[in-house]
Amino acid sequence: MSGPPRTGSVESCKRANGTTYFRGRIRLGDGSRKWIDVPDKYSTPAGGKTARERAELYVTARQEREDEAGELLAEKRAHMAKKEAPIDTSTGESADTWYDRYHAYAKELGQTDADKKRDRWRKWISQTKVRGGMTTFGALPMLAVTRDDVEDVRDELDRAIEAWKRLGRSEGKKGRAISGKTAINVWSCLTSSFKTAVSSKRRELRVLEGRLNPCVGVEPPGDRESRQVRRKTFLYPKEAAKLLSCSIIEREWREIYALALYTYLRPGELRVLTVGDVDLDARNIHVTKAWDYAEERIKPPKTRNGVRRVPIEPSLAPLLEHICKKKNPTDLVVPVLSAFGEDHLAELWRKHLLVAEVERAELHISTRTHVQSNFRSCRDSGITWLALAGVDVTKMMRRAGHDHVQTTMGYVKLAEDLQGDLGAPFGPLPTQLVKPNERIGPTIGPSALPTPKSPMIPVPEEGVEPPT
Repeated sequence: MSGPPRTGSVESCKRANGTTYFRGRIRLGDGSRKWIDVPDKYSTPAGGKTARERAELYVTARQEREDEAGELLAEKRAHMAKKEAPIDTSTGESADTWYDRYHAYAKELGQTDADKKRDRWRKWISQTKVRGGMTTFGALPMLAVTRDDVEDVRDELDRAIEAWKRLGRSEGKKGRAISGKTAINVWSCLTSSFKTAVSSKRRELRVLEGRLNPCVGVEPPGDRESRQVRRKTFLYPKEAAKLLSCSIIEREWREIYALALYTYLRPGELRVLTVGDVDLDARNIHVTKAWDYAEERIKPPKTRNGVRRVPIEPSLAPLLEHICKKKNPTDLVVPVLSAFGEDHLAELWRKHLLVAEVERAELHISTRTHVQSNFRSCRDSGITWLALAGVDVTKMMRRAGHDHVQTTMGYVKLAEDLQGDLGAPFGPLPTQLVKPNERIGPTIGPSALPTPKSPMIPVPEEGVEPPT
């Protein structure tokens, strides 16, 4: 045998279950070294030999075999050749097709925001024009995606952020304006997807295993200023009292606003709340489901802690008793919400505020620092009132269904900034609203209502104009 002697070495190791095994290091024909595990059957003590001695004999035998046949060196060279072989990036699974498989895996894991991430992918990533407009990102084979393609997506998000700054708002589902915070959510969807494609626990998703992640080192969209979250807008308790007392507004809508403000449920949670979810004896509301406005179906609540019980405020109890009386457990508490989309509810909400002479500017106009109010502002108002009322942060977090205390603390900070006479949180409801008498006062005419999304509003009598 030529060359320096190959004495090798043997060491003992521990497995995860606590058992011991041996491994040895031998030298290959090209001068490199390789560790090999010693099978248990070759290291078991027998014939007066210790386990280590038998392991050393095995390693010595393998060293002699390697000197003669060079099997391990051949395996090493074959592996290196396969690793360095050029890969055809012009074909293979497209980014959209891969993402559909990834989305199915996310659903399997129970990720409640999986559908929302898929919507972001479809609108802001998949349809982005790349390579000089020759194709779209979603049509590219996963193996063909480059850093330039990722930067094209980032640049498109930057343009959308600038459009949002000019408008002060988005342009709906088909618009190309987006806030800096939402753009970061889209960016996170892109980067986390490619991280999965490189190193997912699910092996069949690792289509980029051993390759460079094209997102690494790419600067995110927007800047520090554009990524700041705009302040939420909410009603002061005394403003809510004006809204709920305004007899010009139809009583049914004032009941809805009272429920939304005093239970601080998400709009989708309130929409599918049933009478059976309201426990008047225990004085709480059991939240177990929500309506997905994008997918138009019932789904679990938004967060892991979304399934919860919300205490019924004493001042709200009489109204809930009146609403739930003589209804079946499966009946919706507020069925009229099923006829309106998110945008329609926002328009009607701001219209009712003006009718009630609640005209504070930030409730009606969006700026770079805050968002104009919408129907969801009822939830933001109720949670902020909890802070004004001095409710413990832990209780606030549980009642609101937040996963992270930082989310709850955002409402606490809003309340800390407020001074002066803002009214009593969760104060008594107007007498005319809680008493089970006839509907009082004139109402906003049907022509003032936005067009509903579905025909779930009762059909009007002959000669009566339907809502427009």
